[in-house]
Amino acid sequence: MSVMMIVGLVLAVLVAAEIVLGIVALVRRQRFISSVRKRGWTFVNTPGWDSVARLGNPPFGIGFNRKPDDQVIGVTMSGRPFQVIEYKSDHWSGWVGMVQLSRRLPELWITSGSATTRYGVSAHVVPVPAQLGAGWQIGARDTAYAQTVVTPEVCAQLTGFAAGQAGVSLSVDCDQLIVLDPPRKDVDKLAAWLDQLASVAARIDAAPLDQWIQPEPPDRLTFYQHPDWYWVGVEDSLLEVTPVNRGGHGHSTSDVIRGRDGDGPPFVAFTHHWKTTRTETSTDSEGRTTTRTVTENHSEPILGFQLPVRMPDLQVGRKGFGSGISFESEAFNKRFAVNARDTKFAYDVIHPRQMEYLMAAGAYTFRIEADWVWFSPGEHSQPAIAASSAFLYGFLGRIPRFVWRNLGLPDAPYAAPESAPAL
Repeated sequence: MSVMMIVGLVLAVLVAAEIVLGIVALVRRQRFISSVRKRGWTFVNTPGWDSVARLGNPPFGIGFNRKPDDQVIGVTMSGRPFQVIEYKSDHWSGWVGMVQLSRRLPELWITSGSATTRYGVSAHVVPVPAQLGAGWQIGARDTAYAQTVVTPEVCAQLTGFAAGQAGVSLSVDCDQLIVLDPPRKDVDKLAAWLDQLASVAARIDAAPLDQWIQPEPPDRLTFYQHPDWYWVGVEDSLLEVTPVNRGGHGHSTSDVIRGRDGDGPPFVAFTHHWKTTRTETSTDSEGRTTTRTVTENHSEPILGFQLPVRMPDLQVGRKGFGSGISFESEAFNKRFAVNARDTKFAYDVIHPRQMEYLMAAGAYTFRIEADWVWFSPGEHSQPAIAASSAFLYGFLGRIPRFVWRNLGLPDAPYAAPESAPAL
């Protein structure tokens, strides 16, 4: 048998094996869907965004690429609504099970065994009650709230729920009690698992938690710990009013995010895409000339914050070839280049305490143009937006009151940090 025949035979076997595996997977899927429906539950092949829109804690609320997939919805034996859903994002992929709570509550994290902390979670470590014992971790942003939730009765239910599982990753997200990696392949096991989870939820409902009831979340995709951020997606009209690269062709936007942090300035952030086309000519060894057209794709992150008043142009960046305006701090002059047409305005804004703040904050590059502050974040990401937002609030809060008043405002629009009293 020739080598080519052997290769062909191997390929045929591999293709046949793939087909068999595909058929097996399809049969298993159909059996699962059938068993779901026999229980009176509903299977949704392509759920909409509304299936997870109210959820904002990891694995939800993180990243720009989020995709809900297969979904099972129904009620537990005790009549508590549930959903089990496949979810994919930039940082996590898997199945999530959840049952409904009676109230919308702040975030709470409870893990045991081999379960690891979810990507992106930011919370305080809370002491673990003695009833849970070793191997458990609790996290929340409000310790008193967490301690009120995790009563002895809840601890008993959690211990029973975790029995037989290598680890549990449980969280409270709005009015949902969520656990990662439910036993979805066996519907009978899944039903028992959901009933146990419903028992945990019932004990949480019995705790005195009314003082921590949260407002109804907006009906839109939001971001973890940034309730006033929201997803837009595409907004090509921004290309007419933002400082994007004007060269090339085929301009478009993607991953458009709008919002603000607290009383800070509102922002818009997105990725700008465009193309450039060039003609390349080459000559081969026989003198024949050929020409081809080459199209290249480009992208850049855009991040801008809108100010409440127009300000003179000011640019702050890392020290480059330009010297910029000279300040009294040599250490600052060595690290930063500040450029402005109105030198007095630059000196008023970049005062000694502001210089200390800029040096401590790191290498942020930004420019003020009219009533916008534009950053050069290097990437379009949730952490980059959050860091720039926090930095800018600190910068604006250190601008003296008399500067804002000279610009026409009655007072400083942003609170001065305690370490930098308003002037």
